[in-house]
Amino acid sequence: MLGHLRFVRHFAILLIPGLAMAACADADRIEPPVQSAVQHTVSFVGYVYDGASGERIDGYTIDYQTRDVPTAGTVDDDGRYALGDFSVWEDYTVIITAEGYRTFLSHNGMVGLPPGMAQSDDIAELSSHQNLHYDAYLFPTDLQSPAGQLTIKTGIPGETPSGMIRLRPASASILADEGTETPGGVTGQVWTNDEDLQGDILTSDFANGSFTLQAGDLIYGVTYQVDIYNVTGYQPFDGTYTTGVETSKTFTLTEELAAPLEVVSSTASSCQPPATPTATSGAVVALEFNHPIELGESGYPGGGAEALDDGLVMVSPDDDEDTLQNVLQDDVSDSTQERGVTIFIAGSTLTISWNPSIGLQTSDIHDPITSVTHNGLANVVVRRINAPSSEQTLAALVGATSITCN
Repeated sequence: MLGHLRFVRHFAILLIPGLAMAACADADRIEPPVQSAVQHTVSFVGYVYDGASGERIDGYTIDYQTRDVPTAGTVDDDGRYALGDFSVWEDYTVIITAEGYRTFLSHNGMVGLPPGMAQSDDIAELSSHQNLHYDAYLFPTDLQSPAGQLTIKTGIPGETPSGMIRLRPASASILADEGTETPGGVTGQVWTNDEDLQGDILTSDFANGSFTLQAGDLIYGVTYQVDIYNVTGYQPFDGTYTTGVETSKTFTLTEELAAPLEVVSSTASSCQPPATPTATSGAVVALEFNHPIELGESGYPGGGAEALDDGLVMVSPDDDEDTLQNVLQDDVSDSTQERGVTIFIAGSTLTISWNPSIGLQTSDIHDPITSVTHNGLANVVVRRINAPSSEQTLAALVGATSITCN
């Protein structure tokens, strides 16, 4: 009895997997879908015109493309094209090619169901077909944009900036930007040439505040967005330029935003007069700023370097009492620093230095130079590079009108 029960159990165990396998086989069997006879399609007919003359074109090819699948249309002897049938559920591109005309690509969203049908209770059982009339306008390649001159300036008189410029199409041609200029067989049903907006972007560098457009560089009658960027010290700029309407235009850049100019380190408290009257350098003062700098216009005759040269004061007693002393050169010109004072800028550092070997009218190596004072700081103007609004005098930045080295 025990053996029989054991057999039954094994038998039962063997049967159960078999049943499970049969059940899985039934579950994995997939019936092929039933092909629905319901379809929603669209076709297109229409004409293609010369956008400049308005005349009908007949020597062209037209294609309809969804995803990466192009389908050729037909063009009859009258120039009337036919495209279709196509599904209404896909975005599509219309491609028109004609010798002597610009490339034409019109990208369009899906057509969708006929008006009112989407709300129908019988939509799952009803097919639909739409035949739509659309026209297109092509522009000849020999209709060239004229040459033009773009000027880029800043708020600094005479400054000629350099950087990058980009011109991107931003509108349809002025010959086709109104319905009256491109009438359709059906009002509002005119394909637009997206290639005019997405192609022919012109990017170039420019120098000396000027950029020249050659004839044919742009598309005639199109308004371009002008982007000017990568100009040191200035914000990116955007404006517009319309070919055929404007042949020259000036764009004014705006300074970039930055922290106020300030001195972050200075050697003024530790500067020393030259060791001897024949030294080539002495009384050196280095001022480091929080931005790269350049000299501004102070209005002082000869500029900031001349102001410091005129204001230099030296103390040198006649130690050997021989009546020969160290005496500064006379100031005879606004264009020459006769006393040997120089200003040198490297990045964010400004260095003031005095060269006694050329700045002394008479010299005595036995008489020490005990102090040198750089006066005239109020007449030296500095600013961030290309930022006239940041101009300040050295006197304001260091908090003194002079620096003495002793």
